[in-house]
Amino acid sequence: MSAKERLSPRPLNPNAMLRILLISVVTSVGLVLVYTVADAQIQTVPTWVGNLFLQNSTITADPTMTAPEAQGLGQKFELLFSMVNAQDPQNVDNDVIAVNTAPFGGNVIGVAVRNMLPGAKIETLTNQISLKYLFVSPRDCGGGSPRIQLFIDPGDGTPPHNAFGYVGNAPFGAGCFSDGNWHFQDMTDSVARWDLSKFTPLPLCDMTCTWAQVVLYFDNTFPNHVVLSGGVFDDSASFSLLATGQAFYDLITVENRTLENRQDTVQGPTH
Repeated sequence: MSAKERLSPRPLNPNAMLRILLISVVTSVGLVLVYTVADAQIQTVPTWVGNLFLQNSTITADPTMTAPEAQGLGQKFELLFSMVNAQDPQNVDNDVIAVNTAPFGGNVIGVAVRNMLPGAKIETLTNQISLKYLFVSPRDCGGGSPRIQLFIDPGDGTPPHNAFGYVGNAPFGAGCFSDGNWHFQDMTDSVARWDLSKFTPLPLCDMTCTWAQVVLYFDNTFPNHVVLSGGVFDDSASFSLLATGQAFYDLITVENRTLENRQDTVQGPTH
């Protein structure tokens, strides 16, 4: 090869030119790569997102009915709609709660909700949101149910909104078990299960936030926020076949109280 050939630049192939262009754009505008990832993520969002039956609900428990028996116990869970006290199908001595959302399209829903301590912050719920669930096959986590729904006042003068934590082992409720056995779910683990799409400005994690990202977002964006209530919401059987059927829930922990037996619940309105 001649010296002239070694020094003369060769024309780049189209793929190489594209890579250089992308690197140049990312270098000059650091956020471009972040939004590119977010856009790709949004394309994989299930069609049911944004159609949850109780996504805009303002449900809190009746403070009179759910008052604690003694100071420090925390307010009880109020069972609403078709959520009822029941017995463990594997151990009749164990009190649980249950909902049967059949038939498909029948608009059967169930909620177990409790009010928080005054001034509760999101970080105070770390390691204090969890539940056990048992689904009778083929019931699954279809359509965003069940989920933990937290009703949060941003503290900036705008109305409260809901944050959604989908039960499962992957975002959007994927990886649920429907084998007729009990499964424990820690809702503050590292799974990107939390959907903050109701809040503005949106965090970069949007609908697939880990709990650590949820805490960071509220502490930095809404330092005066207050968590008003939270609980288990099961409301997707009207449009998701996989959300139809029998579900049992036990040992539901939301902040400073765990639903262990019937003394932890009161039956609220069924309609």
